[in-house]
Amino acid sequence: GFSDMDSWFIERDIKEIKKNAIAWKNCKIEEQCQTHVSETLVRWSEMYCLLYFNPVHFLVIDPMHCLFLSIARWIVIRLWIEEEKLSSQDLLLMQKRANEIQVPADIGRIPGKISIGDGFSGFSTDQWKTFMLIYATPITWNLLKETDQRILANFVRVCNILVCRIVSINGLKEAHTRLLALVKEIEREYGPKKISPNLHLCLHLCKCSLDYGPLYAFWCFSTERMNGLLGNFVR
Repeated sequence: GFSDMDSWFIERDIKEIKKNAIAWKNCKIEEQCQTHVSETLVRWSEMYCLLYFNPVHFLVIDPMHCLFLSIARWIVIRLWIEEEKLSSQDLLLMQKRANEIQVPADIGRIPGKISIGDGFSGFSTDQWKTFMLIYATPITWNLLKETDQRILANFVRVCNILVCRIVSINGLKEAHTRLLALVKEIEREYGPKKISPNLHLCLHLCKCSLDYGPLYAFWCFSTERMNGLLGNFVR
């Protein structure tokens, strides 16, 4: 839950983290290592040998997996479909509406899988991004109740702000405010058990963007694409 949210954004002591990392390295047996990690959430890495290494600011959350492969999918499948907010007939109607939307060729259409199986069968991360940024609002809005409309509106707005190639301080403040509203709305409507780890992690995305710039600078889309190209090259 989010009752202790005020304590989330207190920056951890770097010296204390490094001290605990060295203590983990000095553990003699596996059981001691596991106990130490459970108590401190820290283990040793050779990165600590770098004098400039900052274990707080150098830890970056990947927005590709956090926002699109996780939260977008979680909202649609875990909240709306599994909680029966969207019926099979709704999914068929959404597919029909999606088929009527014309998008530029360089964006790429989402696959015709909205109504296949349990819904949204086999969507890739990029397809979830396209769905949320372009398709979700016009094809889903009037099928949702007011609470879920607010969840959708906040998430789509956050995505639109954060995926821009240029972000402003005010934009990041708005995105963070809307992310807070989003997770609290989900908790009120669906209960604490529907709060996933990525709904916690997303509240640190704007801080990552303040440190490293627009999401384009550090999300994993380019890395994943390069992995695919290298894999094809080897074969």
